[in-house]
Formats: sequence, C-alpha cells, structure tokens
Amino acid sequence: MRLPFAPAWPGVWLLAGAHLLAFADRFLAALVAPAIKADLRLSDFELGLSQGTAFVAAYTVATLLAGPLVDRVHRPRLIAGGILVWSVASLACGLATDLGEFVLARLLLGLGQAALTPAALALIAARQPRDQIGRGVSLYTAGAVLGRGAALILGGGLLAVLPATVPVGIGGPVAAWRVLFLLSALPNLVLALLLLRLSDPGREGAGGARRPARVGPWLVRHAGRYAALTLGGAAVTLVVQTTNAWAVTLLVRRFALPLSSAGMLFGLVVAAAAPLGQIAGGRLLDRRAGGGLPGGALLLGSLVGTLPFAVLAGLADGPVLGLAALAAMVFGLGIGSVATLAGLQIVTPRGLRGRVTAPFMAGITLAGFGVGPPTVGLLADRVFGEAGLGLALLATNATAYAVGIIAVACALLYGGRTTAVEPMRAGRRSAPRARDGHDHPEPGSGRR
Repeated sequence: MRLPFAPAWPGVWLLAGAHLLAFADRFLAALVAPAIKADLRLSDFELGLSQGTAFVAAYTVATLLAGPLVDRVHRPRLIAGGILVWSVASLACGLATDLGEFVLARLLLGLGQAALTPAALALIAARQPRDQIGRGVSLYTAGAVLGRGAALILGGGLLAVLPATVPVGIGGPVAAWRVLFLLSALPNLVLALLLLRLSDPGREGAGGARRPARVGPWLVRHAGRYAALTLGGAAVTLVVQTTNAWAVTLLVRRFALPLSSAGMLFGLVVAAAAPLGQIAGGRLLDRRAGGGLPGGALLLGSLVGTLPFAVLAGLADGPVLGLAALAAMVFGLGIGSVATLAGLQIVTPRGLRGRVTAPFMAGITLAGFGVGPPTVGLLADRVFGEAGLGLALLATNATAYAVGIIAVACALLYGGRTTAVEPMRAGRRSAPRARDGHDHPEPGSGRR
C-alpha cells in the first residue's frame, strides 16, 4: 500500500536525501564551533565570518551561475557533481590548519551546494504529476530540517563517545571534530553514485537539451506573480532563519534555561513541527494549486496565521508557552515554505525553471541568513538591550511579515482576474501535458 505522502516519482527520495546531507554538512561547523575556534585560534568574528559569510557569499554567486546549467544539462549528474565538490570541501574543513584554509573550505562548500535546489526542484516539477508537485517539494524541504537535526543529534552523539583525539594510524591522533568532517563525506559518495543512475528524460543523448527559451520576456509578463512569491518567500525564510539563529539564546536569557536544555528543547520542536508543516503544506497545495498565483492563498494564510504566534514567542513569560508558540510558528511557516517553492515551479515553464529558481534561491538565502540574524543582534545591542532580545526578534520578524503579507495580498487581489497561469508560448501553440501530469516538450523541441 502506498503511503499517503509518498511521491509518484521515487527519485524524490534521493533528492530529499541529498538535501538532508547538504544541510547536515552545512551545519556541522556550528556543532563543533567551539573546538574549531580553539584549535585554529579564531576570534568570534573570524568564526562567524568563516561559518556563515564565506558559505553564503559563495552559495549566492554560484547559485546565480548554476541557473542556466540546470536548464541545459543532465540534472542528476549536475547534482552528483555538486555532491562530490562539497564532499571535498567537508574533507578540507576537517584538514584546515588556519583561518584562510577554513574559509576556502567553506567557500568550496557553498560552491558545491549551489546547484542542488534549483536542479532538484526542476526535476520534481518535471517528473511528478501536476497534482502531486506539492507533495514532492514538501518531502524535499523536509530533508533540510532532518539534515540539520542529523548534524546536531548524530554529530553530538559521536562527539560524546569519541575521545578528544582519535588515533588514525597515519600522522598521529586527530581531533574528534576533524574526524566528524572526514566521516561526513562517506554517505555523500554513496548518494552521488545513486544519482548518476537516475534518468533525466530529454537530456540523455549526446546532444543534450535543446536551446532554452528566453527568460526575460517571461519574467516581464509575469513580474507581479514573481515579485509576490519572492517577497513572500523571503519573508518566510527570514523569519525561519532568524528564529533558528536566536531562539536558543532567547530561551536561555528570558527563562534562565541551561544552554543544553534550551538547545535540546528547541531542536525537538523544529524536528517535529517543521516536517509536519511541510508535508501538510504539500498536501494542501496539491488539492488547490490553481488560480493566478499558485500557492499564493496558502502562503498568505501561512504568514497571517503564524504572525500571532511570532508575537507570543517574543513576549511569552513562561518556557512552556514560549515553546508552544515556537512550535505553532514553525509548523505554519513550513506550510508557507512549500507553497512558495512549489508555486514557483508551477508558475514557471520547465525550460526556464533553473534560471528562475536560481536567483530566487539566492535572494531568499541572502535575506534569511544575511539580513535577519544580524538585524536582531543590532537591535538588541543598540535599541532594546540584552534583556530585550525577544523584542528585537519580534521587531525584525514583524517587518518581514508586513512586507510578505502586503506583497502576496496585493498579488491575489489585483491578479485574481487571471484564473490560470498562461503556458509559455512557442510559436503559436503551447506545450501539451500528459494525462498523468508530466511535462511534455514545448513545441519546437524537435520531438513528436
């Protein structure tokens, strides 16, 4: 019997696995940050620069460059190549001996992971039936949450059982944190081999895909839809990443919880609530994904529905109420994240998905990682004080909510006359779709 959340195309599981490993490798440095700082003799600023800024800078630039590749080349092979690159980066992190080497390793990690999401989302949208795209995207996004949890749980467990230094037989003992980076490359290699066996219809021959259509005219014609999805998606991402960055510190400062307890409690909240929200979002979207802005109503509902919980999380006077508000907030925003990513794929013709998704991911990643967390820190330092961290978090998130809600609401109100997204034109006809919902080649592709 098929599980209710199982995808129609089994390759979704491999892509979700790749997302899991990507986030596990991305967040492993945060788990062992104190050990890295001590061994490499880094300051807090240097540690933050190498962990976050170096990765995001490379990831953003490389994602923009990866967009055209996604629309031209064999996508599973592109993802497998990226996995090999970021596996080398993980090994380099474990072998780094100073700040420069560690920064270069994190840059390489961002470079290797850049093509994953644009290529994976394009594959899911092409291979899943039209009424199950949301389900496939929800499983893919759930992999990120599970990957972050795997880095914390499995990595923390290994650190607990490994001695401070591990004898490896060559060159003497190695610090335990370095061993974690070296071990992280092993499952990556297995997954890369499996992805190389995955097919990508239409791109199997030596000639590759046909020349992609022009992206500019399409974006101009549908600028309102893309602006709404981008601003709404950026709002969801900023609130999620800002809350992830500061929730544990908030629990410690506001409720005097021990750091270990605060980390474990928030980790459990995210690990349970986020995947459930994402899977629910996929199911809801598949039931009703039409209209002028596919996923728009669901995205708006996610933002409006979680806003009261964001207020409660910033102002709660007890840990139980605070954690309950965070759980509801994470669940609802999981619905919004799937609505945004799946809606973007539905709006975009398959020949343009790489070049549209890549800048979209670059933009929301910059908003989520580069704008939200430092803004909270700045407000806490200069405006509200250390004891007012909850107010600083609330002020930052409320601004993001306002921008996202206004943008999506305007698109739904003023774009509501369009009942369906226009198919991309090629000549005088639009691309047909199979009865099972899979994409057919657009006219002019040379296939009959």
